[in-house]
Amino acid sequence: MSETTPRAAGLDFLYRPIATEMEATTALLKERLFELDPAFSEYLDHSFRLGGKRLRPALTLLCGKAAGSVDRRHYLCAAALEMIHTGSLVHDDILDGARFRRRLETVNARWDSQRAVLIGDLLITRAFDLICECEDLALFSKTSACCRATVEGELMQVDSIGNFALTTDDYRKIVGGKTAALLECATHMGAYLGGARGESLEAFGRFGSALGIAFQIVDDVLDLVGDEAKTGKTLGTDLVNKKETLPLILYLQNASPAERSETLKRLEAGVSLDERSEFAAMLTASGAVDAARAEADALVDEALEIVATLRATGEPSEEQAQAFDALETLARFVVKRDK
Repeated sequence: MSETTPRAAGLDFLYRPIATEMEATTALLKERLFELDPAFSEYLDHSFRLGGKRLRPALTLLCGKAAGSVDRRHYLCAAALEMIHTGSLVHDDILDGARFRRRLETVNARWDSQRAVLIGDLLITRAFDLICECEDLALFSKTSACCRATVEGELMQVDSIGNFALTTDDYRKIVGGKTAALLECATHMGAYLGGARGESLEAFGRFGSALGIAFQIVDDVLDLVGDEAKTGKTLGTDLVNKKETLPLILYLQNASPAERSETLKRLEAGVSLDERSEFAAMLTASGAVDAARAEADALVDEALEIVATLRATGEPSEEQAQAFDALETLARFVVKRDK
C-alpha cells in the first residue's frame, strides 16, 4: 500500500472504495429521518449539519467490504449508528455548554436545552427502528450494549468532574465507553454482516475500540491546543468544565509538587475559556501534550497490526484489499487530523 499522507488524502479519498455505498446510506438516512413529522424537519436538518466526518457509517461499510460483502442491512446499520452519534453530539453539547460545532450554533444554543434533549432522544430511538428492520437479534443486542456503554462512559465522566486524581486507567475506562463503544460497534456490525465470525469478528471489534480511544485522545488534545477556526467548534470546554483529560492527567502525574499544587488550586477555583492558551502552553512545554499524542499513536499502531493480521488470514479480493487499505489510512488520519 502506498503511504498516502492522511491529511492530504482527505475523507473523500479514503471513502472511495465505498463511495456508492455511502451515497446509498446517506439517501436512506435522509429518507428515514424525514418520514417523521414535518414539524421536526428544521431541528433534524440542523442536527445533521453539525456532524461531518461520517466516520461510523464509513467504518461499518469498510469493515463489511473487508470481511466479505455489503448488503442493504449495512446501510440500515450505518444510518442507525450515524443517528445515534448525532443524537449523542446534541446531548454532549448540552453537557459541555458548547455554543458552536462545525461553525454552526449547537441545537441548545439555537433553541434551548429542552428541545436539544428531546431531539437527541428522537434520533436515538429512530436508530433502533432501523436496526429492527434487519431482523437480527444479535444486531439489536449489540446496538443496545453499545448505547448502554456510551451512556455509562458519559455518566462516569460527569461523576469524575472536578476529580483531578484520575489515573490513565480511569480515563481509558471513561473514553472506552463514551467514544470507543460506538466505533467498536460499527466495525463489529459491519464485519458481522460481511460474514466475519469468531476470532476474525473479535479482531474487527478491537480495531474499532483502539481507533475510538485514539480518536478521543486527539479530540482532547485539540480541545486544549487546537485552532477554533479549523475545528469549527468551541474549544477549552474540558478545562472550563473541570474534566481531567489525558494531557492534564499526564501533566499532573509528572509535575513537581509545587507546580501540581498551584495548578490544582487554579483548576479547582475554575478556569475560563480565556485561560485556555495559557494552560495549553504550560502543558505543551511540560511534554504532556506530546505524551498524549504518543498514546494515540500507539493505539493506532495497534489498530494497524490488527488490520495486517486480518489481511493475512486469507487471500483478499481486490475490493477487500482496497477496503483494508482504506482502514489503514483512516487509522492514520485519526491521529494526524487537526479538526
